Amino acid sequence: MKLGQDEMRSRFERERAVRLATVDERGRAHVVPVIFVVDGNVFYSPTDKPKSGNPRPKRLRNLDRDQRVTVLADCYDDDWLKAWWVRLRGTARVIEESPERTHALGLLDRKYAQFDGPRYLKDGGPVVAVDIKDWLGWAYSEQSAQAGRRRPWRERSWLRSSRA
Repeated sequence: MKLGQDEMRSRFERERAVRLATVDERGRAHVVPVIFVVDGNVFYSPTDKPKSGNPRPKRLRNLDRDQRVTVLADCYDDDWLKAWWVRLRGTARVIEESPERTHALGLLDRKYAQFDGPRYLKDGGPVVAVDIKDWLGWAYSEQSAQAGRRRPWRERSWLRSSRA
């Protein structure tokens, strides 16, 4: 079933990590897991500062050529009634030192306890900002509205018997 705008945003924003896809120099998808926040219609994700001798992260090099971005959040469950996904697409900007970068880092600092916003503000890399153009979301059923409640792995009888 197709998800409404509020439901898509709610599911997406509850996630702790999502996959960000950019387009590389050969036209291929380059997909990486990232931490993020969404503020209004802008998606923010921090990047590492290049270390000596290493180039900028691949996603930033890709954005130098092509600013199109797709981001995916999803929940797979062996009980398919709980499966869902939400995708957003937009145009990315790379934000260096600026008030917008400071704002984004503050939001990230509030979302992730392990994120050290003040240190990142001083020593971190740029932030990818995606101006969101569209959202699309799907859920297998109404039951998947309980997003984020993942069942613990259950060992199945056929697995136990094959290990004997």
